[in-house]
Amino acid sequence: MTSTTATRVSARDDAVSDAAPKPKAKRSYLHHLDLIRATTFALVIFIHVLTQTTDEVNSVGVSTTGLFLHFTRNMFFALTGFVLTYQYFGRQDFSTWSFWRRRIKLVLYPYVIFTTIYFAVKILLPQGRLSGDTKALGGYLWGGLTGSSSFRDFPAGITGTLKELGWNLGWGLGGGGFHMYFLFVMVQVYLLFPLVLWLLQVTKGYHAALLGAAFVTQIFITVTITHWLPTTSPWWHHYATFIPYQFFLFYGAVAAVHRDAITRAITGPNARYVGAGLVVALIGTATYALLAFRERLANSDLPPNASAGAFEPTLLPFLVTAIACLFTVALLWGERWREHTPRFARFVSFASNRSFGVFLVHVLVLYFVLGMLPHGENAWLIRTLPQPLGTAVAYLLTLVGSILLVELLRRLPGSLYLTGRERLPLPALRLPKRKPAAPAESQASAVTSGSRASEPTTAPSA
Repeated sequence: MTSTTATRVSARDDAVSDAAPKPKAKRSYLHHLDLIRATTFALVIFIHVLTQTTDEVNSVGVSTTGLFLHFTRNMFFALTGFVLTYQYFGRQDFSTWSFWRRRIKLVLYPYVIFTTIYFAVKILLPQGRLSGDTKALGGYLWGGLTGSSSFRDFPAGITGTLKELGWNLGWGLGGGGFHMYFLFVMVQVYLLFPLVLWLLQVTKGYHAALLGAAFVTQIFITVTITHWLPTTSPWWHHYATFIPYQFFLFYGAVAAVHRDAITRAITGPNARYVGAGLVVALIGTATYALLAFRERLANSDLPPNASAGAFEPTLLPFLVTAIACLFTVALLWGERWREHTPRFARFVSFASNRSFGVFLVHVLVLYFVLGMLPHGENAWLIRTLPQPLGTAVAYLLTLVGSILLVELLRRLPGSLYLTGRERLPLPALRLPKRKPAAPAESQASAVTSGSRASEPTTAPSA
């Protein structure tokens, strides 16, 4: 009877276990993406330091370096497409609304917060408007609270400042933080990603055609941006829209879907031929981009940086190849060398974890490193140290200062919206404590004192 009951209970438990929803299988962590992320952010910070500490307009060398490092911004979007597709492609439980709620806030809040900070520090403060607007706002609030004036009488100067800030936010101008357009575009990418995911689903088996169509569209976009400018300024702010980066988003997304085949090609028996082909392609496309750049220089009266735009059609083959090369090197490290380089692996993990926060604050840190000047070429550091030492020191100081600032922000409330990462606990303060007496010593002491108390005060007589 007992055995039958136990069998029924066991069967019922098994049935309940089978009916219960199974936890989602967590996809494996791709460590090589950390190396891509850390490398890309480091290069972005470098080019920003380089252009702020040199004559970026008239220097051919700086313009050439900037031309090739334009691949970093496109690497960002290829990496984003790869990561999002790796996480969500093929998932039956994907929800557009849940995706938007979870993802958009991670870039929208930092975008608004840091655009406001850069606007205050790099625009209002140098112009002397920050203190004036602060006083006007304080007087307005005090007057409204005390009744000496009406809340309806809002200061006109602050109204103009808020409109200017709204213009910066609405067009991805960054308010003096020239890199904030990236977050503005990322919001658009997150809004459009469900459509990208749908396209990947309905074009299964035809992803090469999808990528080819995106590439042809990219050529048309870059030709339009480069050769059709109805005004002297980018009136439609193309750099702050997803349009010039659409191909790279699909580039990363398609690579994520076919990552197993790509991994086999890079690490398989034909790896050396794949590697050699990529090296030849990188040299060839870089040479083509450089020759085209030199030709533009020879046929233009404009300064060199005008010929080194990020959307030159002749640069496109190099961008595609450079992204593939960086991905290949990172994948080889992750698959073959990571286990044999534990210290470097820890460094890469740390750098990747802090990279987004460092990206957010590095322009602010660089601004103070260079003495809060409109252009760092005239900063004391750059005038004192010979080049390229001055740029190298400025880069090092910017990196260290940015990491220290991020470490501080990571421990503040709201860290998720200040650095893109969850808050870290504050280090605990440990006060020295008196060590209690060892049990053996206490017991020995008690035995000794007890025996002494029981001993007679005088020796027994013989």
